[in-house]
Amino acid sequence: MLDERLLGILACPGCKGELDYRTDPKEVLICHSCSLVYEIRDDIPIMLVEEAKPLEKE
Repeated sequence: MLDERLLGILACPGCKGELDYRTDPKEVLICHSCSLVYEIRDDIPIMLVEEAKPLEKE
């Protein structure tokens, strides 16, 4: 679980927009503007555009 203070300052590295924190089925940060998903590994957000995955539309 990410610290609330950290969540308050994190922004998408691509567009500097807000991120949506999800924990189910696994912890990720989602940028809806860029349609990218940033993984969280061992409680560390991987905030690299090159490592982000495309957001799958539901």
